[in-house]
Amino acid sequence: MIKRILKKGLKLPILLFRRQKAKIQLSELKLHESVKVKAVGDTLYEVLFKIKDSEEQEACTLIERRRSFLLNSHKEVSVIDYGAGKPNSHRTKEEMKKGVLAKALVGDICKASKSEFWATILFKLIRKLQPLSCIELGSCVGISAAYQGFALNINGRGNLTTLEGSPEIANIAKETLGALNLNNTSVLVGPFHETLKIVLESSKPVDFFFNDGHHDHDAVIENFNTAMPYLSDEAIVVIDDISWSPGMRKAWNEIEDDKRVVASIDLGAVGIVLIGDGSARKDKFRMPL
Repeated sequence: MIKRILKKGLKLPILLFRRQKAKIQLSELKLHESVKVKAVGDTLYEVLFKIKDSEEQEACTLIERRRSFLLNSHKEVSVIDYGAGKPNSHRTKEEMKKGVLAKALVGDICKASKSEFWATILFKLIRKLQPLSCIELGSCVGISAAYQGFALNINGRGNLTTLEGSPEIANIAKETLGALNLNNTSVLVGPFHETLKIVLESSKPVDFFFNDGHHDHDAVIENFNTAMPYLSDEAIVVIDDISWSPGMRKAWNEIEDDKRVVASIDLGAVGIVLIGDGSARKDKFRMPL
């Protein structure tokens, strides 16, 4: 108990130290010759220094209001989890393909959504990179999709399709996006092995691919390789929870070293890779946040 309390108490100071250090490291990204890498640098700069214009602030306020509503919901729903469960769950491939059925409160499900800090990074990436076609794996209750959808709205162009395996959770995501009038977003229901190729085919070329779905080494690599032929020439791929388990870290290392990746930014919890033809030099940046 004491060890857990001490660990929790140290977490915030460590995060603050990391983010302060990152502010100093940003110049390497912001001065990079690649326009895309510079855009990532500008994104992190604006998030770390909490820079938003009035339209961006209004959008984020509306989303956080919706998050608060969901966090306070005591409604119970059925959940079909096609993922890896917890880091120590050790689910078999058969279990993950079939899905694990359970009951959960909406408020507890919402806790799994990306925090405001990380969701704002997605928001700012889309604002800076101006993608037209975006895909998200793992809708949850629609918070991260709302951030991406609002960014596309402010840009004045682009669409997002978000995939969710669990039908009742997908319905909550649809309600979230509908309540926020995000008509440029859509939710597709079903396990990724059934829906991903369909969405990739209809959305190609895909400029922005956010994988926050199946936290398993083999699944992450498979989804990355499945998406590659459908990505645009200079697409951005964002992978969540790259330090969630040894398997996720292994998957990130393999993707980072992939010959089709020309630059990677390791933020500790989240990884960002830029796709290219492999002829340019490969740049790796590590900036835990």
